Amino acid sequence: MSTRTLHTTAPGKARLPLATMLMLAWRNLWRHRRRTVVTLVSIAFGFGLAVVMIGFTDGGHNNMIRNAIKLGEGHITVQPRGYLENPANHRYLADGKALASQIQALGVPGSVEPRISLQVLASTPANSVGAGLEGLASVDDARAKMLQPRLIDGSWFEPGDERGIVIGDGMARKLKARVGAKVVLMAGTQGGDSQAQLGRVRGIFDSRVDEMDDFLVLADIGLARLFLQGEGADASLAPVTRFAIFLDDPDALAVWAQKLKTGLDSDTVVALDWREMMPQLVQFLFIDAAGSYIFLLLILVLVVFGIVNTVLMSVLERTREFGLLRALGLGRRHLLLLVFLESLLLGLLAVAVGWLLGGGAHLWFAYQGVNIGALMGDNTQMMGTFMDPIVYSELSWERVQQLTLLIFIATLASGIYPAIKAARVTPVQALRT
Repeated sequence: MSTRTLHTTAPGKARLPLATMLMLAWRNLWRHRRRTVVTLVSIAFGFGLAVVMIGFTDGGHNNMIRNAIKLGEGHITVQPRGYLENPANHRYLADGKALASQIQALGVPGSVEPRISLQVLASTPANSVGAGLEGLASVDDARAKMLQPRLIDGSWFEPGDERGIVIGDGMARKLKARVGAKVVLMAGTQGGDSQAQLGRVRGIFDSRVDEMDDFLVLADIGLARLFLQGEGADASLAPVTRFAIFLDDPDALAVWAQKLKTGLDSDTVVALDWREMMPQLVQFLFIDAAGSYIFLLLILVLVVFGIVNTVLMSVLERTREFGLLRALGLGRRHLLLLVFLESLLLGLLAVAVGWLLGGGAHLWFAYQGVNIGALMGDNTQMMGTFMDPIVYSELSWERVQQLTLLIFIATLASGIYPAIKAARVTPVQALRT
C-alpha cells in the first residue's frame, strides 16, 4: 500500500478516505478467494432456503385462512353480542332489515350475506344426530359458491325452496340418507317447547373438512327463519343470527373492522373479524409459524459464524499489516472501520446471492406451486379448514423487508468482534510476529 493514500490530519494521526477503505475492504475479501466463496455460498444457500421455507409457510397459512373465511363467517361477522361465547337459537338479530341498511350505509366494499345459524336435531327413520342448520339467502353466498363444486351427489337447493337441504357425506352416512330422503329437523325453544320442520335432501357434498361434513346442514334462509318465528321473531323484519361480510380487498380488513365496530357495536350487536371468530386457528398458525422462525434463527447463526470465521481468520493473518498501518499513524477507529466494512461487504454479497437463489426459487414455486396433496393424501384438513392440494409460495413486501433486515443486522453484529480484534493491535507487538 502506498503511503500517499494516508492523509495526515494531526501529528501522529492519519486517516483513509472512505472510498479507499471500501476498496481495500473489497480487495481484502478476495485475498483468499476460495475461503470467501465457500463462506458466501454457504450463507447464501442457507438464506435462500429460509426464503423458500418461509414463502411456503406463508403460502400454506394464507391458503388455510382464505378457505376458512369462505367456509366460515366471512372476513367480518356482525352478530348478537355474546353469541360467540354462548350460542343459542333464541339469540338473533330481530330487525335484520334495519341492520342490513346500517351496514350498507357504511359503504362496505364487498358482499354482505345474511345468515341464520341454528342448533338442531336431524332425524331419519335410521338415526338421529345433532346438527348445525345454516340458512343461506343466496346461491352467491361465499359458502355456497365454495361447496357447490364439491357436491358428490344431487344438486343445490333452489332459492326460495323451504324444504330443500344439502348435507355433508359424513352426516349422510350417519343418517343413512340419500338424495331425496326426508330429514326431520327439530329444535327446542327458549320457552321449553319444541318445533320441527321437514327437509328433503337435495344434494350431498364433501367439503374435505370432517367436522363440517359430519355436522352441517345447509338450507334456504326461509326454512331456517321458520325456527326463528317459533322463537317469536317477526318474519317481516327479516330476522337473522348474523351477517357475514366478505371484503373485496382483504388487506383492508383492519380498517373496515374498526369502522363496523364503531358504527354498529352496541349492547346487543357486535362486529368481529375472522381472528376473533376463529381464535383456535390463529393460535395454530402462530405455533406453526414459530417453527419457521426457529429455522430462520439457525440460518442467522450460520450467517454470524460464517462471517466471523472468514473475517477473523483474515484479521489474524494480517497482524503485521495492521501493525504497519498503526505505525504509520492510522488510528484505531479507522482500523476498526476497515475490518467492519469487510464484514459488511461479505454480508451484503451473501444477501444479494441469497435473494437470487431464494427469490428465484420463490418465483418459480409462486407460479408452479407444490402438490402437497400427493404428499399428504387427503389429510390436508386442520382446525376446521383445509389447504388446497396445490400450495403456492407467497411472500409479502413486508416479509421481504423483515428477512433482509434480519440478515443485515446479523451481518453488522458479526463484524463487531473481528473489528475490535484488529483495532487492539499494537504496532510493536504486531511487527514482531
